[in-house]
Amino acid sequence: MKLSDLVAKYIEARDRKAQLKAEYDMKASRLEEVMEKIEVKLLEVFDQTGMDSVKTEFGTAYTSTRSSASVADREAFMEFVRSKDEWPLLEVRASKTAVEQYKDAHADLPPGINWREERVVNIRRSA
Repeated sequence: MKLSDLVAKYIEARDRKAQLKAEYDMKASRLEEVMEKIEVKLLEVFDQTGMDSVKTEFGTAYTSTRSSASVADREAFMEFVRSKDEWPLLEVRASKTAVEQYKDAHADLPPGINWREERVVNIRRSA
């Protein structure tokens, strides 16, 4: 098989995959809308009746609380962490971009960092 045939087949498969994903996403979003409306209705009933859960022959609906935390003001948050010694409020992760820049500038990695690179094939469509 010629390389041009392989590239053509790859692009054809990638296009079909994108088409299938778009179809799936559209159908899934419709189902998510239906599910969200049902969740809203259930929450309304729970609020009106003071219930937290209901067991039916089809399954159990129950409430739970989801939480999230994000930084709105980085400087204020970091000052608080430093001044109150509240380091457990932070999570540590390496910035790939900054590590790569450090690696390029120093021909070495910062201590305690693992770096992995792999060579992959990419295919771009002809213009």
